[in-house]
Amino acid sequence: MIGRGALACNVARALAAHSSERLVVVISTTGGDDAIDPTSPVCSRELADRLLAIRPATLVLLAFSESPVTPPLPWLADAALADAVTGALDRLVQLGGRAPALLLLTSTAVYGVASGSPLVFDERSPLPRESSFASAAARWAQGLRDVEKQLVVWAVHNGSEVGVLRTASVMGAPGSAGFPAGPPAATTIDSPWAALLRARLPLRVLGYDPPCQVIHYDDLVAAVALAIEQGCGEVLNLVGRSVVPLSRLLAMAGVVAPALPGPLADRIAPAAVDGQRLRWRTLADGRRATALLGFRPQKSLEDCLRAPR
Repeated sequence: MIGRGALACNVARALAAHSSERLVVVISTTGGDDAIDPTSPVCSRELADRLLAIRPATLVLLAFSESPVTPPLPWLADAALADAVTGALDRLVQLGGRAPALLLLTSTAVYGVASGSPLVFDERSPLPRESSFASAAARWAQGLRDVEKQLVVWAVHNGSEVGVLRTASVMGAPGSAGFPAGPPAATTIDSPWAALLRARLPLRVLGYDPPCQVIHYDDLVAAVALAIEQGCGEVLNLVGRSVVPLSRLLAMAGVVAPALPGPLADRIAPAAVDGQRLRWRTLADGRRATALLGFRPQKSLEDCLRAPR
């Protein structure tokens, strides 16, 4: 697993709690003696050498960004990681290694937002190409579409199985359920709706109240572990139990957000959720993940909003 922050470690612990036969190696992109730097010109070679030594059956990519603002310019970080991974995999195959199956975690934001959006997107919904990259949120969503395409094309060209997990906005502190002895590492995941709730100036667009989806961090960890255990080679949406209007989400979180006229909201909206996303819906159908993986989110919206202890 190539991960950023605590997510990869928590997924590894969840796997260890259910299976003692799987060997999981976590490669971090955020520091440490063994960390990789996707922006380094030698990253592909270093990563290829590690993969050649490990010879993984599956390469799980959990280091793509979860928010338009984390890390800074996340679309550039995602592009660098995708380039480093495909370069390393090309080198691995050239040196006689077997192409591993790929599993990558992205976001339901890839479906885009527009006034004509369907009520609910399923995995067969065509992905748009946004006509404007003026906002951070639009550039982030397009960046994730680009890395999905790049890695899927590589996998198909090399005869490798590939799975894509698109997650709703992640919220909630990690709990102990499903983990072996010892507390799980703290989450550092960000997300668009989480960023709005803690913004210095949260707001709404006057006349609009879009529905919102979130997923609890623990449910995300469980879903990724299930996908790894079952060798997922599908595109799946990972969503939580509830869909609520934005006004309800703000009220439950105790956040006061004034409703502003559209042109003003467009100018001062937090970077994580631009004016379009404060107007239109991006709802994803999660039934396929239930049918294929048996994934059923356990945490409520109240759990997602509960402050960590």
